[in-house]
Amino acid sequence: MILHVACLPFPTHQGTQAAIASMLDASTRAGRPVHLLAYAHAAYELDAPYEIHRIPNFPEVRSVRSGPSWGKLALDARCIVEIRRLASRLQPIAIIAHHIEAALAALAARVAPVYYVAHTSLERELPVFMSRVPARPVRSIGRRLEKQVCRRAEGVAAVAPALATLLGESVRYLPVPWSRSAVSDRATRSEARLALGIAPDAEVCLYAGNLDPYQGWENLVEAIAMLRCSRRNAHLLIATASHPGPAREQAERLGVGSAVGFSGLESERARMLAHAASDVAWVPRRTEGGLPVKMLDAFARDLPVVAMQRATAGLPLRGACRIVSDDDPGALAAAAGSLFEDERAANALRDRAGRYLSVHHSSEWFSTALRHLLGDGVASAPARHGVPPPRAASALQVD
Repeated sequence: MILHVACLPFPTHQGTQAAIASMLDASTRAGRPVHLLAYAHAAYELDAPYEIHRIPNFPEVRSVRSGPSWGKLALDARCIVEIRRLASRLQPIAIIAHHIEAALAALAARVAPVYYVAHTSLERELPVFMSRVPARPVRSIGRRLEKQVCRRAEGVAAVAPALATLLGESVRYLPVPWSRSAVSDRATRSEARLALGIAPDAEVCLYAGNLDPYQGWENLVEAIAMLRCSRRNAHLLIATASHPGPAREQAERLGVGSAVGFSGLESERARMLAHAASDVAWVPRRTEGGLPVKMLDAFARDLPVVAMQRATAGLPLRGACRIVSDDDPGALAAAAGSLFEDERAANALRDRAGRYLSVHHSSEWFSTALRHLLGDGVASAPARHGVPPPRAASALQVD
């Protein structure tokens, strides 16, 4: 049995949680027994085909948002205790620690070999969350913690090729399994727009994600303002679990308040409607290192994607999406406008995205990469047969 540790609320609307759940689903499908340890709280209920263990509830620390806090440090410390308790009962042959906090906790517990799976670069992302502190010392702290964990872990992998490169030569790339077949329910564009109150003739750009600082979502509001100069029906739909206040204020400030709409991501139906109502998905990124799972989800839902170069995360996309310069609202607007004009080009992106997912994010590729990470001793442990099929990835509420 392998124990996965994630020092975070689970599940939530964030891409990291969705990626972890998809990995656990794929492992379960392959007949490998896995368990997960996470925080006590969650954003919604998940009928998972694997057992989820939780640390005791801390009522004063219930946030499901990303970013560091003193309260989360207390939760992470408690995770060390719970890892030791679970290890004495479950006897895991290995621990897979997702993100830096889980790796530090698992290494401190000293109960089984620890394999670190990085979901972002602490060196690059921490300064964004701690913007009031000088960036250089914050980056230095993040870099030292990452190097310490990579040195002490039995093996290290990253969910994106660019992140693996940032972390060092010995770091492997571990693809997140994701597929078109995971999306079961679909709505027509007219049904979705009627449900969301969007005009039938609108040209809709979608951002489906949180409004945390590392996302760079501010570029999208500027992009829709530029696009409206030539395309009066252009509309930005922000589907988010975050408070929409900052985005709404920016839209009003730029004079495009009526062109920016909001919807939730509280259910699979909400996610399905947002994608079905849209013509193009915009995927920004302010920091290097992470994997924008929202891009994989748009691929799976047949929505052509315009992504910043930084957001491609070093993936071998080979024409699966339209790639534009980083932090360039004008480039985002121009790319979306060209896809509105050329339906054949949009359809070609959909087709190539589907083929990309089927090859590069298949459960088989993930399982092979995981075996290489764990090595022969762990990977050759007996599989468990007769495992029920996991829930589809589309049931995960992902930013």
